[in-house]
Amino acid sequence: MAPPSLSKSSPDFTTHVNGFNPSPFHIKGPNLLVNDHVVLSDVPENVTATPCSYSSTTESLPTTGCFIGFDAAVASSRHVVPIGKLKNIRFMTIFRFKVWWTTHWIGSNGRELETETQIIILDKSNSGHQYVLILPILEGQFRASIQPGQDDNIDVCIENGSSQVKGNSYCSVVYLHVSEDPFSLVKEAIKIVRAHLNTFNLLDEKTPLGIIEKFG
Repeated sequence: MAPPSLSKSSPDFTTHVNGFNPSPFHIKGPNLLVNDHVVLSDVPENVTATPCSYSSTTESLPTTGCFIGFDAAVASSRHVVPIGKLKNIRFMTIFRFKVWWTTHWIGSNGRELETETQIIILDKSNSGHQYVLILPILEGQFRASIQPGQDDNIDVCIENGSSQVKGNSYCSVVYLHVSEDPFSLVKEAIKIVRAHLNTFNLLDEKTPLGIIEKFG
């Protein structure tokens, strides 16, 4: 259960709805599509795509996302699984290269990703697909990150640091979001994840300390 301070959302925030909203993301055959454009190819059969079940109370926050999960044959405290191949789509990422430090990275194929990638933004294409955010998140007692796999696969690493806590089925370890604007893309996605996890507050829900003004 979330702490009391996180249990309520602001009136114009997102709200849970019964059933699932239509999502531009879906798995068709071996491909993960967004608005009928291929984002990931050769998606394994154990990977699932669940439309986001949150909607906005305002028109400024459309529900345009889905959650990626997977089923594993054996329960474990750590899984590394491919969720599909990323080929010839320019991307920007942020990855963790030290315990407390992250930095920027770019590429076009899954093999060019770095271990401990925390966020991926796929560039929009001339063929028509929009900016796509790939965001590994928490599910229960497990944390997710992204790393390069074989043959341009994107691998998701799920772990919790304890050999006593194991799992083999996950439905929301990665969140996908799409938008025409890369800046709105991140803001919209974080609002959805905030509503989904209910474990943190957004900056505009907090009262900034006065010392912030000292930094201009």
